[in-house]
Amino acid sequence: MSSRPPSSSRPVLEAAPPSSASGDGGGVSAPEGPGGSGAGPVKVLRARGNGDAEERIAFLASAGELLSASLDWRTVLQQLAELTVPVLADWCAVDFLTDDGQVERVAAAHRESGKVALIHELAHLQPPDLEPPERCSEVLRTGEPVLLPEVADSVLPGLVRTGEQLEVARRLGVSSGIIVPLRGLGRALGAVSLVRSDAGARFSEADLEMALELARRASLSVDNALLYAEAREAQVRTERLQAVTAALSRAVTAEEVAEVVMREGLRLTGAVRGAVLELGREDGIEVRGSFGYSPALLDSLRSVKVGEAPLLRQALERRESLWFSHQVPEAYASGLSRDVAEALGEGARAVLPLLVEKGSRGFLLLTWDTPRAFPSVERDFLKALAYQCAQALERAALYEALRERGERLHHALEMGKEAEERLFFLLDASRALAEHLDDVEWTLEHVARVAAHSVATCCLVELVGPDGALRCVAASHRDAARDAFVLSTLSPSMSEGTLHPARECFQTGETRYLPEVGADLRERMWQGPEHRALLEALDPHSLLAVPVRTRGRTLGVITLGTAPPQRRLGTSDVTMAEELARRVAVALENASLYRDAQAAVRLRDEFLSVASHELKTPLTSLKLQHGLIDRALGEARDKVGPRLSTAMRQVHRLTALVDSLLDVSRISLGRLALEPTEVDLGQAVRDAVDRMEEVFIQAGCSVRVDVPGPLPGRWDLLRLDQVLVNLLTNAAKYGAGRPVRVEATPEGEDAVRLSVSDEGIGIAAADLPRLFGRFERAVSDRHYGGLGLGLYISRQIVDAMGGRIEVESREGVGSVFTVRLPRGTPRGGG
Repeated sequence: MSSRPPSSSRPVLEAAPPSSASGDGGGVSAPEGPGGSGAGPVKVLRARGNGDAEERIAFLASAGELLSASLDWRTVLQQLAELTVPVLADWCAVDFLTDDGQVERVAAAHRESGKVALIHELAHLQPPDLEPPERCSEVLRTGEPVLLPEVADSVLPGLVRTGEQLEVARRLGVSSGIIVPLRGLGRALGAVSLVRSDAGARFSEADLEMALELARRASLSVDNALLYAEAREAQVRTERLQAVTAALSRAVTAEEVAEVVMREGLRLTGAVRGAVLELGREDGIEVRGSFGYSPALLDSLRSVKVGEAPLLRQALERRESLWFSHQVPEAYASGLSRDVAEALGEGARAVLPLLVEKGSRGFLLLTWDTPRAFPSVERDFLKALAYQCAQALERAALYEALRERGERLHHALEMGKEAEERLFFLLDASRALAEHLDDVEWTLEHVARVAAHSVATCCLVELVGPDGALRCVAASHRDAARDAFVLSTLSPSMSEGTLHPARECFQTGETRYLPEVGADLRERMWQGPEHRALLEALDPHSLLAVPVRTRGRTLGVITLGTAPPQRRLGTSDVTMAEELARRVAVALENASLYRDAQAAVRLRDEFLSVASHELKTPLTSLKLQHGLIDRALGEARDKVGPRLSTAMRQVHRLTALVDSLLDVSRISLGRLALEPTEVDLGQAVRDAVDRMEEVFIQAGCSVRVDVPGPLPGRWDLLRLDQVLVNLLTNAAKYGAGRPVRVEATPEGEDAVRLSVSDEGIGIAAADLPRLFGRFERAVSDRHYGGLGLGLYISRQIVDAMGGRIEVESREGVGSVFTVRLPRGTPRGGG
């Protein structure tokens, strides 16, 4: 994760073979909660000897509260170190594994506060070596703890690398040690080293178990903290991109764009040097903005030719970013001046091309002084930043082109008026496109009408339909009389475009500009009577067709035409029309996203409708059964019993549906609560099967229960029963009247296994990956009722208990659902 530390350090000690049994010690008190308040002092625990089990449980419970109280992983690990001293050890060190395989000492504690610095010094004297045969590397690789009951002074030199480390270790004191792993979500997080320094003070197996449990609880808290930090970082990156977008919308020059990108993005990456480069003339580059570069180095950078620099040429040709965790390879450095090559140094660097639809605008360069990794989330952020920069430079180039043209036409009042018309037209069109995502047809008609009354005489907007053909969706003419006639000439048979320039524009994806349309050209453009009638109605003396494109696809064509006495279209109109087409493309894409969002809302409403129907059906039956019972009370009593049973079954079904919906809501909000107590899994299985007896009788399934004996553990009884009922109901529903087998057995000392198997219809292999998804069903809802939530909820409960649920199935053979649970509940929702 990007929140992990970037540097490394050495774990406290390597493990040595045990030489004697453990000793004993007196009782001590654990430290208070963070800041000396909150949970208060932890109960006195005789952790150094054969302390009372209740005291250990109380200590672990208090420790769990302290460790889960913070969402900062460094704070959690420092609390872990302080909890162990002096309860379990005289001093403790916590080492953390980084994303790039390095190890950093992040926490330490000593019964004598003045010696904490020595623990950190021990790590800094020699960089860590994670390769075999070091014992600490084995702990990190295998996840298995190491116990050193006794460390004699003669053994100590073999546990360190240098004389300086040996001196520090003797000052700290080492007589016995434990190294336990920190693991979370199937990966190594780091290691905790516990050391006793007094002669004769030895760790026991009970101490090892205590240390492992503390490490397990700390690992869960660290995992939560890292996930929280990762979510916060994602939020920060999103906010940064939003800030960049907002700032870039106000930037009108390439230099302003570069300043925004550096201020809001590049400088925040920790890079020591960065630059925004734009492609210039004759294969050169223009430095639009930079930081960390000296003036002389910038001059050298400006002299670089892109075609002669593999570092830049590769990024340009491949249209992909280049990431170097260490020094740039020599093959890439060729073509760069000696000053530039030396300035790159031995640190990490990144080269990101500024890609646009038809090529590249330039590059982003970033350089760090030291090697570093590039996590995927950081790469995605920088790529998004490069995309924003490229689009902004493209707009800045357009603005610059418009500005230059405006300056040349500044002294001509008429031309200035035309530029003003274009600007107001774009503003009006942009406002309409942004405000009416729910009615694209009206928006395009409005744009065509405004264009025909400002920058052109007539405007046609054509879009690609579902069949791939081009259809005119909006048309307008400045002359009201001709406007109606133009609409009447549009024919559905014009599937390849209304006018010849529009057809060519659609086929090639490129602008078609006809500054003068004479009689001869009109004759060549006629493709039939419909096209002739349209041309006569429009009577243009200049035409311009621009493609509406996004993400490499042509969505349609906008055609502008002018007729006397209006002026002919010029090159400035081409730029304006292309900008209009880009804005229309963005609006169409936004409208598509809006429709998708509306479709998602409709899908939700449809689900609620189905759910309501599922809830209403048993309720209606319940009311009917109660009415029948009421009328049957005057008759023989034996008539009431069956109907009452039917009513109760419908009540139970309705309750289960409502509970499932409520559980889905709790899970979505992260409020699935667990209340663990001492539970015998074997008895829970038998109780659930007994309650389900009538269900299995109705399904025609016999049930065999295999429980070898008591299976005690700490679980939430109600949630465990919910899982059992869901699996048993599943077996009865899909068991096809064949035998069902329920087994519960221990798995080692710390876990249990529960399996429910049937010989029913089975599940297709293609449906297995989505079986535990929300609202997923592997059978037709026409033949089998329910909402498809039982297995989803069961999986969430099992996951919350620290276990896992799996399924093996073949169509026509049956299914086996297996649940594995630790004998304790590691976490719970709230």
